[in-house]
Amino acid sequence: MEAFDFLVPANLQHLATLLQTPGRKLIAGGTDLIPSLRQAHSLPAQIIDISRLRELRYIREQNRIVHIGALTSFRDVQNSRILNEKAPALVQAAGQIGSPMIRTRGTLGGNIAHASPAADSLPALLIMDASVTLSSQKGQRTQMLCDFLLNPGKTDIHSDEILTDIFFEKPSTNCAASFVKIGPRRGMTIAIVNAAALVGLDNDGRINQARLSIGAVAPTAIRCRLTEQALIGCLPSEKLWESISSIIQEEISPIDDIRGTAQYRRRAAFILSKRALNAATQSLQTRMQA
Repeated sequence: MEAFDFLVPANLQHLATLLQTPGRKLIAGGTDLIPSLRQAHSLPAQIIDISRLRELRYIREQNRIVHIGALTSFRDVQNSRILNEKAPALVQAAGQIGSPMIRTRGTLGGNIAHASPAADSLPALLIMDASVTLSSQKGQRTQMLCDFLLNPGKTDIHSDEILTDIFFEKPSTNCAASFVKIGPRRGMTIAIVNAAALVGLDNDGRINQARLSIGAVAPTAIRCRLTEQALIGCLPSEKLWESISSIIQEEISPIDDIRGTAQYRRRAAFILSKRALNAATQSLQTRMQA
């Protein structure tokens, strides 16, 4: 095995210094990095273990903005009172990621930075209009998550930066959200397709807010903006959900791979979108009637 340096920064300032060195990889939970290293032809010169940086593990709400530290585990997400109230789709997604061990070790920041088109956290965050904070010795910058994701495994992060914070504005009380997923088996599975939806209703029961995101059907998880526009002002119904099928097909570009064909993904994307929209709507209607 090739030799490499294994470094453990004491704090964020120390980490920012270490990030100046090229040819290094970061490890937190290791649920993405370790499998990729096993398949790699060569190892990085340095591996930097950031798992002990407790200042990056938090969930808090401040001035209507929910902040999640990049090292927050999926188990933390599941158990968070704030996220269960403000971002239920993200909690649902976290509960379907891997096994209990993976959810304890895996981090939200790592899932985002890995930028898999099938990452379960991404659709749930995209419907929240989430943004990320990127930190380096030069300071901090923020970017919308939808712009941060570029291609499979590629994000708009500079070589000297680390993703430190994920944040979004808490949704209004007259909306609800849902996440759904389909994979080859119930546990330890990468999604063939996943989807998240957020729906808001006015006093007449018509849709006044619609957000839909689908994963594993394009180079990155995407927001279906045209579909969202088509839903505004409509009364939720099975007929409405069926009517958006052709619009969804225009917005996605699935491929064939070992988990499924493009044709299967096209059909699954529509079915899961319908399920997510319907689940969010029914949850909101039940709440409004209570």
